Amino acid sequence: MACTNSSELGSTVSHIAVIALGLVLLPIAYVLIRMAKGGTRAERLGDLVDFLKEHPRDVGALGMVFGLPCTVLLVYLEAPSFLVATLTSLLVCSLLIALVRGLYRVSYHLAGVTCLIIMSAALWGPVLFTAVIIIPLIVWARYLLREHTFNQMMTGSVLGVVVCVVALYSFGLM
Repeated sequence: MACTNSSELGSTVSHIAVIALGLVLLPIAYVLIRMAKGGTRAERLGDLVDFLKEHPRDVGALGMVFGLPCTVLLVYLEAPSFLVATLTSLLVCSLLIALVRGLYRVSYHLAGVTCLIIMSAALWGPVLFTAVIIIPLIVWARYLLREHTFNQMMTGSVLGVVVCVVALYSFGLM
């Protein structure tokens, strides 16, 4: 979907800026500040990941604190429904995973990637379902890293499918 005029380009840039600020830059700044207050500093990307592993509740909180206003802002800016539906489904996955995290360790990686593949395929057509090859690669990587059991990874994928289908129906996109 290409931008055909400057107003569409400006709109697209504003949507990308909202997402980058709300879902990347502000959460990273928050983690860096928390690490500095704790007496550590990030010298590599892995340090940020390690911090989030040590503070799993922060992942869900970050999603809600930064993701929810980001979604509301996108609605205000009249972002395309698919974009809002995708962000909403990722936020719902984050919230559900955060809620069950103490009882069961669902794979957020697989829930998120599955969501993105389904939403992309819904937008750009079934040809994009060839991207499903990414899922087994992530399963293999997470297994090699001993981050999850097979059942935890499959639960993540199933959660991603269910949440996306509900989001697509809720937004009238399916």
